[in-house]
Amino acid sequence: MGFMGIKQRWTQYREQKRVQGQSEAALVELIERMVQDSDPSIRTVAGYRQQLRTPVENALGYIEGLISAIPGPFSLSGELWDKDPLMHALFATPGEIKTLLQNCVELTSFFQQSGVKTAVAFLTARKVERTVFGTALQGEILRRDVPRRAVEFYEHRVVAPLATEAEIRRELVHRGLNVLAMHAIEAVTRDQAIREELTAERRNLAFKIKILQTRDRGLECLLAGGSRPPAEDEKAQQLLAEIDQQLMALEPGAGTPRDFLRKLASFLTGPDTALTAKNLEMRIDRMGMKQNEDLTENGQAIVMAELEIPGRLKRVAILANVSADECLGS
Repeated sequence: MGFMGIKQRWTQYREQKRVQGQSEAALVELIERMVQDSDPSIRTVAGYRQQLRTPVENALGYIEGLISAIPGPFSLSGELWDKDPLMHALFATPGEIKTLLQNCVELTSFFQQSGVKTAVAFLTARKVERTVFGTALQGEILRRDVPRRAVEFYEHRVVAPLATEAEIRRELVHRGLNVLAMHAIEAVTRDQAIREELTAERRNLAFKIKILQTRDRGLECLLAGGSRPPAEDEKAQQLLAEIDQQLMALEPGAGTPRDFLRKLASFLTGPDTALTAKNLEMRIDRMGMKQNEDLTENGQAIVMAELEIPGRLKRVAILANVSADECLGS
């Protein structure tokens, strides 16, 4: 191998190490961000970065895939309401779009501070489907009282405006990871609350049992005409044993930095328990009725993502291009 070949290999090696170094630095930064968002005391656990490395890489890949699948950006404008099937489906009137944009404090603040002319924002809404009855042409026969599905969207929100699509997708990835951190906090807090409640209940019950047993051996028992029924003592002791079993069933060390680390790693390893997404493709006519998706003559399909925090929140979402002029009313 000649000198030029050796030099080229050395240059390639240095570039590879540089890229690896950047990737490592980005991963460490992300781990530290997750720790800070969940509980900084995790840093007192020896080797916490190494323990979080694989879970963080796993969660990052999951959230990046989820966010990259959100469709858009689409133009969010009242002027397009009658021309764009997506805008027509999402909003009841063009005025609804105008009101949303001009009343959004986050959008107004962004445009005033940044001075940019357009932004890419995250648009979400609550989707509601209901069955209605109306007329429908089936073949050559007009039938009445035909069940149809009406699709409506409420509680529109425009959040996280940024200058470019790449910026907002990166921001949404960080916010998705934050959801996992919050679930870890809630899990630890919930376990702590249960433990504290059971401990207090056990302490009060044990204290009551001791008082009753003391009374049985005292003058008060003689004056009252004898001791309490044995069944009363058995019931109290049984309840005490049940509380002890519930306490033993809880994971030891709840609320400690190591417990926080374990919970955080668990949610990062299984992120789909905290945040899910699926693609929604529908055909909705001008009256807001869902059409047969198999028939292309029923109009252009609209595409959205449906994001869900299981058991808590479910909303449709797209990325939207927003004009400063339309938002600021100039």
